[in-house]
Amino acid sequence: MGQIQQTPARLESPPPGPPLSAELVRRILAFCQAQDARARQATVTRLVRWIQRTNQRRSNHAELTSLLVYLETNPEVRNQFAVAWALLLNEVRSLALLAETGIPSDHALITEVVLRLVAKVFPSARHEMDASRLLLAVYRSKSYVRQFGEMPPELFARLAMIVSPPNADVEKDEQRSDLRDALRLLATRVSWLGLKPEMRTRNLAAGVSDSPFYELLRRTEDVLNPHPAEARAAVSPWLEVVGHCRQEIGAVHRHMESAGVSVEQVFDLKKIEACFARMEALVAVLCPTTPQDGIVATQHLLRTLMAGLHFDHSLGALLHENLDLIARKMVEHTGESGEHYIARDRSEYWLMWRAAIGGGLLTVLTAAIKMRIVDASLPPFIEGFASGTNYAVSFVLLQVFGLVLATKQPAATAATFAGIVRDYRGAERSSKIADFVSRITSTQLAAAIGNVFAVSAGALVFERLWVLLFAHSYLPEESAVHVYQTLHPFESKTALYAIITGLILWMAALIGGWCENFAAYYRIPRAVAQHPLGDRLGSRRMVKLARGVERNLGGWSTSVVLGYLLGFAPVAGHFFGLPIDVRHVTLSSGTLALAVARFGTESLGQAWFYHAVAGIGLVFILNLGVSFTVAGMVALLAYDVSLKEQLAILRALCWEAIRSPLKFVLPVGKRDKVLAKTIDG
Repeated sequence: MGQIQQTPARLESPPPGPPLSAELVRRILAFCQAQDARARQATVTRLVRWIQRTNQRRSNHAELTSLLVYLETNPEVRNQFAVAWALLLNEVRSLALLAETGIPSDHALITEVVLRLVAKVFPSARHEMDASRLLLAVYRSKSYVRQFGEMPPELFARLAMIVSPPNADVEKDEQRSDLRDALRLLATRVSWLGLKPEMRTRNLAAGVSDSPFYELLRRTEDVLNPHPAEARAAVSPWLEVVGHCRQEIGAVHRHMESAGVSVEQVFDLKKIEACFARMEALVAVLCPTTPQDGIVATQHLLRTLMAGLHFDHSLGALLHENLDLIARKMVEHTGESGEHYIARDRSEYWLMWRAAIGGGLLTVLTAAIKMRIVDASLPPFIEGFASGTNYAVSFVLLQVFGLVLATKQPAATAATFAGIVRDYRGAERSSKIADFVSRITSTQLAAAIGNVFAVSAGALVFERLWVLLFAHSYLPEESAVHVYQTLHPFESKTALYAIITGLILWMAALIGGWCENFAAYYRIPRAVAQHPLGDRLGSRRMVKLARGVERNLGGWSTSVVLGYLLGFAPVAGHFFGLPIDVRHVTLSSGTLALAVARFGTESLGQAWFYHAVAGIGLVFILNLGVSFTVAGMVALLAYDVSLKEQLAILRALCWEAIRSPLKFVLPVGKRDKVLAKTIDG
């Protein structure tokens, strides 16, 4: 990357190298004798590719060593090679390569995905003199980039001595000019990102003039001083300003943890960090403390640029990095209030039982209304909307009265699970997760049994009252038979529909968490408290309303979304001709109880009754397992937990289940106080 300011000691006698290849000599001479820019690019590309392929067959960079020995022992060819290399560097422009490669673009994620997909078929038409095009042509595979990265520093230093003669005119070096301009562009971009309104309202600086992002531009120009001594003296103040900028970034991150996350702002912070890393690499090349430091910095910068080029063209790398980032914020801010769904002591465990019994009784009405909607043979959209409204109202009432619905909670505890993944490592992490999962399963088992018991008993009472009032059963015989058929664990698609329901439970928790985060980030509760309507209703009432919104928005939005997802899923499946339906353990238990009440006690002697009961058990396992597994996998993805660690966690869970199976069934006790403190954390 341009001429390195150095006065290297000339090697008295080059180290011996492997036997010289005639083909290598021919390619070296072809590059030295190239007459124009296009020929120089073509010949250097063929030369480097030859060395790469040969080095893959041989080891220890044998062919590159041969090239160095040949040039070091042939002064005339060495001079020709250095002149040709200098011409090549002055012909290509590296500004885009230095200032943009490997740094997140300003495009939205979807736009960037589309651009990379198009580029797979129609590569972007870069200018022939663009250094990015040349570098990508030479290092076109990750194996070649890895080969360059493994080059020993002493070998790279010998190469630098050849291509950067000490008497070169540095000031006329186009590459050095691009290095300087790239540093200016990056500083400008960082300053703009750091002074955006959403950043200014969340950082430590009192005003624009006090912000280190504002000062960064001036300090960067000091580093670009044409006098080397003054430029090196300016590096320390520049690094101090960069450190202050990073403190501002830390303040913004801390603010987001408590006041909501904006995905756009998260990506802005990521861009700033990437720009700082590139600027530090550029400054190390422009202002090296010693010639050797300059060589090391140049090699590091080239490695970074090569890796960045391949990242910019990789769709998989883009999705992995961005989805990891989104997943992390997803689990940290999805259902943080979900921790109260985990019983931490015996009193909370029995409170869960009472809440589950109340939820089951309320679900009797939900199941009864659902069956009426299905029997009404309404138009598909009307049926989906009516079913969704029925579910949504029921779930909101559960929230208002502090009742619970089994399997609705596990996806809402992703933030707690993520906290364990984030804060612990190794065996301790596996142990904490095993204890955490045992809490969820025992609590959910209590909720499910309470729901099923209450909804079943309530449905029987509901049927008796209906018969007393209207002299006929609530469900027609055809509907009751259909209920049995749809719950058979083997002859129906109950298992598939229970899995779909588990995914819907997770999606609802995710969207509810997004709504909660949206309200926090855009300060919706404060806006409600300051609404002009307070002039009529009174400021105290508006503050009380704002607190209610802040406290309940996440739960209400999750309930409403879950209701309409459950309501419209069967309609969507019918519309597209896909096997999509829902099976929720409590709702299915309610409809089964209504069907049993329709046929009376004779149902208890029929095999199809026990098949339906088995189907209910299968639905519970899949609802619970799928919703929590998906939430857990997202948390593991978000914190880059390796496959080895994931398997270790799975082994720990299996071993704990074998060693203490009752731990996953019975209520929590005194042995769980330590974990309770961890969760309260």
